[in-house]
Amino acid sequence: MHPCRTLSISLALLSVTTALTAPPATAEEASAPITVQTGDHADFSRLALVNAQGAPAVDVGSCGGRVAFPQAVPWPLEALNGTYSRRLTGFQTAEGGRSLTMDWPCGARVTVRRERRITFIDVTDPPRPARKPGAPASAPADTTLLAEAPGASVFPMIAPPPAPEPAPAPAAPVSLAERLSPVASAQAQPVVQPPPVVQGPPPAAPQPVAKAPPPAPPPAPPKSEPAKTVAAVPPSPLPPAPAPAVQAAPPIRAFDLDAWAGDDYPARKQHLEQRIAESQGRARVDALLAMARFTLARALPEEGRAALDAAESLTPGPDQRYELRLLRDAFRALDGTADPDDSQFVRAQPSPAAADHHVWRSATLAPSRWTAAKSSLPIALKRLLSYPADLRGRLLTLLAESAGEAADGPSLNLIVLEMITLDGIGSTDGRLDFFRGRLAELHNETAEALAHYKRAAALPNLYGHRAQVRSIELRLASGALDDPGAIAELESLRYAWRGGDVETDALAALGAAYTRAGRIDAALDIFGLLGRRFGATARGRAALTTGRGLLDAVIGHLETTPGSALDALSLQVRYGRTVMLTDDDTGTQQRRLARLLARGGFTLEAARLLHGLAETARGAQRADIGLELARVLLDAGRGTEALAVLDHTAGPAADAQATAPETARRRALLRAEAFAAEGEAMRAFDALRGLTGPEAARIRADSLFRAGEWPAARAAYAELLDGPGAPLPDDVAFHALAAFRAGDDAAVTATAERHGKALAGTRWAGLLDALAVPPDPAGKPLSSATVGGQLAAADALAGVLRRWKAP
Repeated sequence: MHPCRTLSISLALLSVTTALTAPPATAEEASAPITVQTGDHADFSRLALVNAQGAPAVDVGSCGGRVAFPQAVPWPLEALNGTYSRRLTGFQTAEGGRSLTMDWPCGARVTVRRERRITFIDVTDPPRPARKPGAPASAPADTTLLAEAPGASVFPMIAPPPAPEPAPAPAAPVSLAERLSPVASAQAQPVVQPPPVVQGPPPAAPQPVAKAPPPAPPPAPPKSEPAKTVAAVPPSPLPPAPAPAVQAAPPIRAFDLDAWAGDDYPARKQHLEQRIAESQGRARVDALLAMARFTLARALPEEGRAALDAAESLTPGPDQRYELRLLRDAFRALDGTADPDDSQFVRAQPSPAAADHHVWRSATLAPSRWTAAKSSLPIALKRLLSYPADLRGRLLTLLAESAGEAADGPSLNLIVLEMITLDGIGSTDGRLDFFRGRLAELHNETAEALAHYKRAAALPNLYGHRAQVRSIELRLASGALDDPGAIAELESLRYAWRGGDVETDALAALGAAYTRAGRIDAALDIFGLLGRRFGATARGRAALTTGRGLLDAVIGHLETTPGSALDALSLQVRYGRTVMLTDDDTGTQQRRLARLLARGGFTLEAARLLHGLAETARGAQRADIGLELARVLLDAGRGTEALAVLDHTAGPAADAQATAPETARRRALLRAEAFAAEGEAMRAFDALRGLTGPEAARIRADSLFRAGEWPAARAAYAELLDGPGAPLPDDVAFHALAAFRAGDDAAVTATAERHGKALAGTRWAGLLDALAVPPDPAGKPLSSATVGGQLAAADALAGVLRRWKAP
């Protein structure tokens, strides 16, 4: 339909709408009536308000809006809600009648316009995939960014139609500002001029071609309209030959990044800055979006994020917010800091034709989910052929880093071949040699890997120093370099290069070498330096992840070294926060450190560390940490706290035995032991009901011993001594004590004869000699041997007491 005819029909439809007017409530309101009109059209729905006292305040939201006046208004709600409208529904009053709220489809385009006393609110349909707003349904669409997916609102760009045959008549060029405009990209249509109409022979300059019927000019400002081709009429009485149709150059598509980058960086940046300075409102947001696309194409993330932040501060529309989200996700992927669970490139499934989507999806997933990123790698590598050189190099480097970290040799080979093919990316800064060395390392070709690393290390830059670190680690692994030599090389590298990513790798490798050499204090200093210098930045968090290997090496050394409790305490007291930042989500290293502290007798520090982990953990992990914490508290003699921890960290009671029988058994044993430690023998027996094994038998015997049931305790310990395996010193000692308190001297003597050697070198040494019954003198004077034996027994018992009282 012709645009003039469309406009006239729309005005006619608006003119026949019903005026929804209610009588004013007061004389003041009667002097200033407010008229409300609604109209529904093919492309938009309109709400018009006529107010002689001034324009109302209009707030536009994502799924609805609000119209507010300073005074109460008798809104005709019944008539408004009774009138059919495709896009305007749910009219309600608020604030005592001063405001009217309404609903419209989420993501709809809303335009607010004022003409004298009339305020127009026009609501058009939300953007749909494969069709740009305002374009005919048959217009071709560019779906190279995102395919249509449930829950994904896509703002596609119109692809240019096939180019017509070259026309001899010249076309007026489209300005650079118009080509860089996302609005032009979404709304501009190529203008095809009809054949020129014969005009009288003018004596002066040629006149523009007249078109019939003349379309009504749109209300948009003239500078946002695309340039039109104007044909000149020669001064001749004869009609000229009809000129072929000429098509203007189309605007740049959303992810045509090579076109956004351009050939002249200063000129392109100056054009964009001028557009930002001269525009206002929605046009300013569009100009900032254009700047963000330009900086993305030039691989300038800091400048791009600044443009996006400025655009978000200007209240962008729903479609603009979607573009902002896409661009921000792209910049996060470029930096390797994207969250795959919160990225549009991952949440929306791409179609086979959406090549750009595959590129950014692969870059988003690569650092953390390489297996998922591999599926998009072939399409991404092919699409990268058309990307600007700077951006292509950054993305290929990101993919190569991730493939190397994942030890995926075939994928890294494809990426390296692509880097060699495309202008030799990285051939001048050592990057290519570094990744070729990494590839040779994955193929177990040590000599070739060292040769590549040596060539890269000749350059005093980032990749040269990274190659030097990898060379040191590779020679260490192959035995060609010892720890003192590695420490010397790493220390020289550490002080020669400061402030780059390689410093964290060098520090982590140096700390690991210190650990292997037994220099734990130096290793702890390196670990603390990683946390202090880099813990508060994005690069620092990556450094802490690198330092996780150093922390693992340090704790592993402490676990295998006797008398390392003070080093473990130093690690927790000095670098506890760094350990927390470096640890993984399950708290593996902190739990290992807590075991070290508890083993060394520092139960208070171990309990505090496990308490913090239990507060943040959930599910089965929380229950497991609760069991470790209860064990530490029981060893410290804090049975009541252990019971409270077991109650608070327990999961759902229903079906616990079926879902985790081993966990339920451990929990029951710990509860019984806590009850026994608190002197509640009956509750301990109830907790042990149905449980067998030496642990349960030992807790039963201990409960009887604490309750003073000496014969029963003697019998229970006797069962443990008669069981399989060597008896424990504690079981032997408590059996002898229970027999002594029960008056069974024969049992004490038998225990001393059978298991006396089991107590040698333990805290119970000399106990059986002290408990042995002295021989009966039968009225005779005591011999010196008898007196000496009894004095020795008393000295042994005093020694037991001293050892028990010692801290």
